[in-house]
Amino acid sequence: MPGQTDAPGTAEAGMIWNRLRGHAAQIDMFRRAVQRNRTAHAYSFIGPSGIGKRQVAAMIAQCLFCTKFDDTELDACGTCAACRQVAAGTHPDLLTIGCPTGKRELPLELVAGPPERRGREGLCHDLSLKPMSADRRIAIIDDAQTLNEESANALLKTLEEPPPGSILFLISSGADALLPTIRSRCQPVHFSPLAEDDVAELILELGWESDRDQARAAAQLSEGSLETARELLDPGLRKLREELHQRLGAIAKDPVGTADALVELVESQASDTPGQRQTAGWMLAFAVRQFRDLLERMGRGEAGNDAQVEQLLLRCDGDPKVAADRLVASIDRVVQADFHLQQMMPVPLCLAGLCDDLSRIQRGLLPLAG
Repeated sequence: MPGQTDAPGTAEAGMIWNRLRGHAAQIDMFRRAVQRNRTAHAYSFIGPSGIGKRQVAAMIAQCLFCTKFDDTELDACGTCAACRQVAAGTHPDLLTIGCPTGKRELPLELVAGPPERRGREGLCHDLSLKPMSADRRIAIIDDAQTLNEESANALLKTLEEPPPGSILFLISSGADALLPTIRSRCQPVHFSPLAEDDVAELILELGWESDRDQARAAAQLSEGSLETARELLDPGLRKLREELHQRLGAIAKDPVGTADALVELVESQASDTPGQRQTAGWMLAFAVRQFRDLLERMGRGEAGNDAQVEQLLLRCDGDPKVAADRLVASIDRVVQADFHLQQMMPVPLCLAGLCDDLSRIQRGLLPLAG
């Protein structure tokens, strides 16, 4: 699970937060709110996907349901019936919904029930019922940014008149992604990406990868998201990264051939247009990482032990400042290509233009900014 090594409920007696990586400030904030009896009725947990926001919400629920710890301690034993139910996803007072796989919007039925049972089923109805085993009910709405206007309106009454003691956690990728009527009625809690070292260690601990170097490589490109890191461990993406590394070395001499090879590589990874655009996006992210690595290695003075750095300096008449400027310009051009890709530029055209410009930058034929 993002941000932790075990699911909620598997810790030894107390201190379950020791098993969570990152987000200490957010947990301390919530603990103080509980101790002062000033918890809000609704929170929006905001931050990139795959960093553990939903896990934090579930662990808070576990702490509030645990029968062996007082709420003010915001801790859980992991062994009582309530903790085991949270771990198994069967606690009757913990309600969770999210956007179904393959859907783009969170259906109204999950919030307010199907048409024939509108208002008598769904999350809002269930949250209004008397708790079955705890002293409150807690709801987690994952993918809250996918609430459409109809679903948001159904949730609005619950946010305005919450059941006594209830807490709602809305998990979202960004504050602006939430509809204004929802955003204004929730206390925002912002989450930062996980540290690179934490992502690498979690990859190893979860058994997704046994090679520490591969785990580190995925963590470097993950932008602090364990979800993204797991995608990066896919053999197809790993092959893409390795082949791109080789192709970029030939781009100065043969930009047309490199572009053709990259397009062929993209098409071999995905047959449909959306898949090819996603693959091209990964390719651009890998290129940025490769140029940044070169820049860092050159800054450490590794020319004598690094063939890539040595070749780069040779193309720049041995001038490290010129080499650094060209690397920065190359990164800027790749970022620009990613923007073009997001604006729906055809993948072959995007890669052809990028390779031509990168070749000219590396050969000193394209004026550099500044």
